[in-house]
Amino acid sequence: MLNDAQAQSSRLIAEARDIATRLREQETQRAIAAAQQILLQARDAAAQEHARMLADLRRDVGRLVVQTTAAVIGKVLTPDDQRRLAEETARGLQAS
Repeated sequence: MLNDAQAQSSRLIAEARDIATRLREQETQRAIAAAQQILLQARDAAAQEHARMLADLRRDVGRLVVQTTAAVIGKVLTPDDQRRLAEETARGLQAS
């Protein structure tokens, strides 16, 4: 009876170790998946921020070109002139 109890306790301990190992592996895989998801979200956010910053930069450069052109030629630019200069600047920035 003592031998049976010892054998059964050994089996239970082995099963508990196996279960603990499987749980540890599952939790590790969940943690890896969560980390990968966080990295993807961070990359997406960085790409969106980069695109926003480029759009802001293009807009600011266009505005500066219009202001500088008006100052250099000493003429008040019409809204059409301003729009045309801003569009030309934006095309030039996209090409580079």
